[in-house]
Amino acid sequence: MDDGQIKQMVERFLSWKLPDNFNPDAGISFKAEYNENTAHPMRHEPTGTNLLDYQQAEAMVRHMVAGLPAPASK
Repeated sequence: MDDGQIKQMVERFLSWKLPDNFNPDAGISFKAEYNENTAHPMRHEPTGTNLLDYQQAEAMVRHMVAGLPAPASK
């Protein structure tokens, strides 16, 4: 993989809309619904992660792709 492909993967990872059943672990809490009992109930719809910044996500992607086998010939 080249740097451009890794950049694309990092950016897409950080912008991915988390699924409705997003359920963080390790004591991290997340409450999607808020202002329930007001005239303006709302829902948090996070994307990506706030656990990693860009450089950390890039390091993770580089770790993931290190040593990938070459694609099989068709």
